[in-house]
Amino acid sequence: MTSWFEALPAFMVALLILALPGAAVLTALRVRGLMAFCLTPAVSVSVLAVSAVVAPVIHLPWNIPVVLLGTAIATAAAWAAHRFIPVLRLAAPASEGKPGAGIGAATIGVLTALAMTTALLTLVAGNPEQFTQGYDSVFHLNATAYAVKTSNASSFAISSFILPTVKSAFYPGAWHGLSSLLVILTDISIPAATNIMWLAVAGVVWPLSCVFLTRVLFGTRLLLLVCAGALAAAFPAFPWLLLQYGSAYPNSLSNALVPVGIGLVLLIIRPSAHTGLEPVQALAVVVLFLPGAVTAQPNGVFSILLVLTPLLGYLLYAWLRTGFRRSHRHGLNRVVLLIATLAAVAVALLALPQIRSLFNYTSPAFLSFPLALLRNFTHAPAPIWFPALALTILVLVGARTGFRLPGLQWLPASLFLLSFTYPLTAGMDFAPANIAMAPWWDNPERVAALMPLLAVPLSALGLVRSVDWLKVRFPATLARPARWKQNVTMSAAAGLVVVLAFSNPGLWQMKGQVGIMYNVPAEPDGLAQVDAHELALIHRLDSYTTTKDVIANNPYNGSALAMALANRTMLFPYSSQGDLSPDLYTLRFWLNRIGSDQQVCAAAKRQGVTYLLDFGTDYIPAFDNPRSLYPGVTLAPDSDAFTLVASDGHARLFKLTLCGGVAVP
Repeated sequence: MTSWFEALPAFMVALLILALPGAAVLTALRVRGLMAFCLTPAVSVSVLAVSAVVAPVIHLPWNIPVVLLGTAIATAAAWAAHRFIPVLRLAAPASEGKPGAGIGAATIGVLTALAMTTALLTLVAGNPEQFTQGYDSVFHLNATAYAVKTSNASSFAISSFILPTVKSAFYPGAWHGLSSLLVILTDISIPAATNIMWLAVAGVVWPLSCVFLTRVLFGTRLLLLVCAGALAAAFPAFPWLLLQYGSAYPNSLSNALVPVGIGLVLLIIRPSAHTGLEPVQALAVVVLFLPGAVTAQPNGVFSILLVLTPLLGYLLYAWLRTGFRRSHRHGLNRVVLLIATLAAVAVALLALPQIRSLFNYTSPAFLSFPLALLRNFTHAPAPIWFPALALTILVLVGARTGFRLPGLQWLPASLFLLSFTYPLTAGMDFAPANIAMAPWWDNPERVAALMPLLAVPLSALGLVRSVDWLKVRFPATLARPARWKQNVTMSAAAGLVVVLAFSNPGLWQMKGQVGIMYNVPAEPDGLAQVDAHELALIHRLDSYTTTKDVIANNPYNGSALAMALANRTMLFPYSSQGDLSPDLYTLRFWLNRIGSDQQVCAAAKRQGVTYLLDFGTDYIPAFDNPRSLYPGVTLAPDSDAFTLVASDGHARLFKLTLCGGVAVP
């Protein structure tokens, strides 16, 4: 695939993957119109993620049949729920006026966001085959390759390729299920599928989620929906920062779904202030939403709670106050119940090793606290520095306007809270702050990506409020258009968003930083996993090896990428591979003795080692971790056991020809 134009059919398949399962389920649940239009991707992710988990249990491969089966079961369950649960059957969606108008406005906004996102992506990646060279990219590309190879995308199996001694471990695999299904259906490469699915999530799913939350918060005004969809692509902190960092593809999927979760919770707990779905319908959709949210990246659930913390805190305070007004004893009972519930939830969460491990990570401060606060508030987190002044003003106008709306007095408090999250991790070294940010690994980039969750709908409201103010100030110039001119007005608003976005130097700074991550340097570069020589040799591996061969390697020099890029089995497929079998430990430290040492030779035979891919000692930055030491692999090219069969610059491929003193044919 040499051009983005060639990727168009695969992109359409990606959209179908994200649309059809959810559309079928929501239709059965009798959710229609704009609400269904926006909720469809979130429900599809859940259906696909659950189908992937169930597939190996019922001995079915990960492919279109199991997706159809999962969709059929979920659709039947939704139909039965609507048919046999009285409150759900009697619930009716709130009036949306002309449903087609809302969908049309949302479509204009989303298409604008998609166009901007596509334009920037094609500028940083010349073709879909390019891949980001971040630290996490190796795992996510190889995990997708593993799902394709094994026909298993279960969240309880997706990390098995780096856990040789663990039978089953949970790792959120919804992203890898989506990208691997795209590979299976279209037969495109792993990097191409990754880029195309990221574009579908960042350019379609995320704007739709923002439209949904904006609709729930501020109503059905068409101009507002257009602005919300379009502005989703205007903030550098998301979706671009997570692509530049990592790349954190699962977290990108999770963040793209978070606005949906926020909106659904509001529909349940504040039905007097928010319309679109009745509470019982919203609760039913929450049941459909949660599996996808958890298997995309569980910290998305914490993100929902974080944004709603001021509102939830106020509701709990009001609940306790009501109890004490009834009687002192009644109030104390509520306090005890609240404490017991919170303690039970904490114990249940901390019982999970995945949750406990979050507290092992801390990020050292690299900015002063005031500067980190300013950067976060002006939507310019590192590595960019230019503040998005116009967007910041729109957010402030939106917050001021929203504060005056019934039931939305909590919005400025949530914006204030989000503003302080980034400084807590990037601007200070304080244990309580590290604990508070633990759900996001105390990681500045993941935390900075939270700010647009509220900034997008608030800036949309601010832009509409500004337009209304101008109409009042200049009535002769900006008179209200005739009804037939409504589409022209919405298109003009979308165009204004494009101007605001592309006139922000910070967005272009982010484009430059993302471009660095896609760059393949001509020579070894500490910022890149592989250079041009190494990549060229990876692409030639099929001339010397087969899919049955096992290739020894040091994963910290980029060689592990051969798993995803060349469909080869790597002895060490990921750098942070903490779980190693006894044989792997032996080969890691003593592979250079394989020619004469019988124990090392026996370990190599059991692992099926036949080749050695040597990319030298130009290690990625994580080499400062002692676990990155692979002395046996590093010294193996100098032993008599390996014979050079191919090279490109410093990158070399060796064949195992001597094992335990016996020649290997």
